Amino acid sequence: MKDIHLVRSIYEEKQTLGNLFVMDGTSILFQCKTLELPWKENQQNISCVPPGSYPILFEYSPAFQMNLWELKEVPNRSEIKIHQANYFNQLRGCIAIGDKHIFINNDQFKDLRNSRRTLERFHEAMGTQSMSYIYIYDSY
Repeated sequence: MKDIHLVRSIYEEKQTLGNLFVMDGTSILFQCKTLELPWKENQQNISCVPPGSYPILFEYSPAFQMNLWELKEVPNRSEIKIHQANYFNQLRGCIAIGDKHIFINNDQFKDLRNSRRTLERFHEAMGTQSMSYIYIYDSY
């Protein structure tokens, strides 16, 4: 079974940057960059989720009108998706993915490039699997 690993590496006032990997055992099938909100004590809509392991399901999102991976069993949280976004202000506690951290909008914070295509590639890497686990690590 494929699983997902998110390693956070850069912590800033308004956002958290990291790397996401789709693993099949010890083989890396896919990797990309991530963008999340900063740590704000796991508060709904304004914080990234705590490090840990969580079940994650591929299911339909009415808000995005498409199937997305959603983290489950995050304490006091719900509707945490992996989706496309370029800027931290497009997030409400979810995880955005792209192929590169890059300055796009001149706000002094790195953004994500090619988020839509990266999301498609992520879904392709996960294949027909509809349930997995995501492991989130802080790297200091």
